[in-house]
Amino acid sequence: MKELTKRVLTALVGIPLFVAALVGPPVSLLPEGSTWLVLVMLIALVGSVEMLSAVEARFEDLRVNRLLAMLAVYLPLEAWWSLQPGDTLLPTGRLVALGAVLLALGWEVWKAEQRRACHVWRNLGTAALIALYLGTLLSTWVHLRLWQGGGAVQGAPLPCGVRLVLLGCVSVWACDSVAYFVGTRWGRRQLAPLLSPRKSWEGAGAGVVAGGVAAAVVAPWLGMPPWLTLALGGAAACAGQVGDLFESALKRELGVKDFGTLLPGHGGVMDRLDSLLFALPVIYLLSHLLPICP
Repeated sequence: MKELTKRVLTALVGIPLFVAALVGPPVSLLPEGSTWLVLVMLIALVGSVEMLSAVEARFEDLRVNRLLAMLAVYLPLEAWWSLQPGDTLLPTGRLVALGAVLLALGWEVWKAEQRRACHVWRNLGTAALIALYLGTLLSTWVHLRLWQGGGAVQGAPLPCGVRLVLLGCVSVWACDSVAYFVGTRWGRRQLAPLLSPRKSWEGAGAGVVAGGVAAAVVAPWLGMPPWLTLALGGAAACAGQVGDLFESALKRELGVKDFGTLLPGHGGVMDRLDSLLFALPVIYLLSHLLPICP
């Protein structure tokens, strides 16, 4: 089966599941954003495992501290807890997380003596990168989903946060598709020869334009002003390409093409969501500065 066919089939299955988790059931059945939280935590877990496996396959003497790396899964949960009215679990969760960090640091002292070798900087440093990269950015996904910056679309009660996530997805997916096809057909000047030799300035520019235009096109259905969504979509497309290059840098250093094989035609979870990891936080930041949700 051709790679393009695999990509399309995976998208046809994955996108409805993604949107269903984003919108979620009525709040009378489950707390708002709970299905989105489950998806985000699952992404954090699978992404962490993919990165851990790739790093340790590249550096055989490296043993990344799992407990510290798993903060990537906890941080989105803390973000969700912090936004729940009358929540009483957050202080307990933070105490548990603190205990886990202290245990992780102590574990490295113990293992250094057991192995008769000190790799504390690498073991903890890699774990901290995974926790901050995935945990912090994915926590922003939770904050964005639950952000009440505006009302609902007429006839369809979609909160502002849901609309902003959808806007970001549309912008990034349009950018990725157009950048790929334009770069393949007309790309001449390399964008980042060291990190991703196949990307071009022509493709990147076309992708940013496509991301902005796609956002403006769907703006009326999302109940948002087209001109502002044009700017927001363009910014999301730019951020998405930076995210793509950042992950390319990680993979280049590890000498791998993909972080995983879970998604046919796309690679792993990290390979598919690298652009959104950067784009949605940028939308979250800009949505507080622009009157995007009426």
